[in-house]
Amino acid sequence: MTRGFVTIATGKERFYRIAADLLMSYHVYAKDPMPFYLICDRKNKNTKDFDGTVIMPDPSRSYLDKLRLPELVPFDETIFIDADCLAYKDLNDFWAMFEGASDFSVFGKDWPEEYEYGWFKKENAGEFKDRIRSIPEFIGGVYFLRKSEALQEFGKTCRYILEHYHEYGFRQFENPADEPVIALAMAVHGFTSVGEKSPDICFYPHCTYFDADILTGTVRFSNRYMPERGVIPQAYMVHWGSGVTVTLRYRYEEYKLKQMYAGRHPGKAELASANLLIRADRIRYEAIRAVWRRIKPLVKK
Repeated sequence: MTRGFVTIATGKERFYRIAADLLMSYHVYAKDPMPFYLICDRKNKNTKDFDGTVIMPDPSRSYLDKLRLPELVPFDETIFIDADCLAYKDLNDFWAMFEGASDFSVFGKDWPEEYEYGWFKKENAGEFKDRIRSIPEFIGGVYFLRKSEALQEFGKTCRYILEHYHEYGFRQFENPADEPVIALAMAVHGFTSVGEKSPDICFYPHCTYFDADILTGTVRFSNRYMPERGVIPQAYMVHWGSGVTVTLRYRYEEYKLKQMYAGRHPGKAELASANLLIRADRIRYEAIRAVWRRIKPLVKK
């Protein structure tokens, strides 16, 4: 049986860059690295360090490409990690957490079928209504897949739901997104989360407090949707959100990661200097964007 990790990068070059960042962070903290593949739409300078590549035909070049995972995963058992994540601990620990999981599984929870605050309600599940026994809830940064006929049928159901997306009354996501499609397809096929075995993963856009340092592997955060937990003292990884990967906070962690990966441990003066340069670069970028916004209407004329 083969096992390994995958991530996806299609479209813009920056998605390839952050996929390479994820790979670096995995290797920095994995005691015994496993194969790590990239599913992509082309090869470039950022694909060379992956153990293998799988070329995706006709990609959507959006997060909906994750719905193609059942047909493209290269291993008998695969853990998918979103490219906009960075590891702060050994992600190989995830295998034990997914031990005995269904052929498609997630870190999250499964609410009773009567639950009214998930991405969909049983009463809106149309032709699938009678097959719903639970309402999965999760953040789509980590997926577990085991090759099987059931997984392929699950993939077909995902594609069908996507084609009829607006018929199911999904909440929060007016436009098609991978999480609600996958949640409904999981419920239809009886696939479940790993529940209480789920680790702490920091989803940065939900943070009310955040403090991380990839040089030491520390992440302290609080989540607006889990106020009862207060400040959580450690996370396995940070799921930044693709929009955040252009911010100063992410680019500073990226700089430290690259130094760490190269075997260097920069001192305080070097880190302060790097932070200033990253900030200057961001100011320059914002200035160019502001000018472009002003002249764009004139160019179009």
